[in-house]
Amino acid sequence: MLEDKFSEVSASLLSAYDSGELLGALDEGHSGWQKWVKGFSKSLKRKGKSLFMPLRVLLMGKLHGPGMGPSILLLYKAGKSGVAAAEVGFITLDERFNMLRQLDWDSLNQDQPQPEPAASLSS
Repeated sequence: MLEDKFSEVSASLLSAYDSGELLGALDEGHSGWQKWVKGFSKSLKRKGKSLFMPLRVLLMGKLHGPGMGPSILLLYKAGKSGVAAAEVGFITLDERFNMLRQLDWDSLNQDQPQPEPAASLSS
């Protein structure tokens, strides 16, 4: 995922969060989330796995799991209402986005193994 411009997805997601666009969509519930994802998809020119895998990792911290819509809405509502305590390991959306802001994408990209050059076919 790092090789697939993962940092650009993160930057766009942070921008949508900081502008209030994402939170406004979540306030509208499931239909707001769906509408936001559709617009986000178009702005990034991504769809399917190339959109949802990075979103899932950035928002949920997992590669696999239940549906994103219901999960992100639950995270949003639980964090907003304060119903889940930090003692149980609950991380609010605000905390998740603060974590994303602290990531050093350049360092992560440098830690990735570089592709080996193709072997020469000449003898």
